[in-house]
Amino acid sequence: MGKGAKMNNNKKCILDIETTSFIPWDDGRIICIGIKDAKSGETMVFYDENEKILLIRFLQYFKEMNYQQAIGYNVGFDVRYIFIRCLRHKIPASGFFSANFVDLMEILHKFKRAYTFDRPGTLDEWARFLLRKGKLLNNNSIPVLFRQGSIAEIIAYNRNDLELTFELWKRIMFVLHGEKK
Repeated sequence: MGKGAKMNNNKKCILDIETTSFIPWDDGRIICIGIKDAKSGETMVFYDENEKILLIRFLQYFKEMNYQQAIGYNVGFDVRYIFIRCLRHKIPASGFFSANFVDLMEILHKFKRAYTFDRPGTLDEWARFLLRKGKLLNNNSIPVLFRQGSIAEIIAYNRNDLELTFELWKRIMFVLHGEKK
């Protein structure tokens, strides 16, 4: 067991990735992967020019921290993208893919569907409505920033998305279960 691992069978984290494309093949790649510990609030953002090294470092950290649950907004996109890029680079990732994934978009969609013609709403829309703060950039600007070499700006964007998702998750858990996180 790694240095950061703990024997906690329900350790949770917030997960978010930034990519060059919405499609993981062709020119698509992962730029960075952000993870925020749901208990301590510690945030890590993994970046490397070499996508394979980025994935290996992230997966190793995820396994060492013994996360059992990853929470995200449209987390299915992140998980599928990571899976396809692991396939591309032949990287084993059973520790990651055996986790439980909780999608806040799906939870919110159940309640919003009747009012919005089946649109779940975006992270930005929900954050602005509930938290009175929003995303730093538009998702479509990330590939442009990557081509410009503005990695620090992308990482700041990722950290902000992690924080918005974390705050949204805490609000949802409080309303649904009375859990103060």
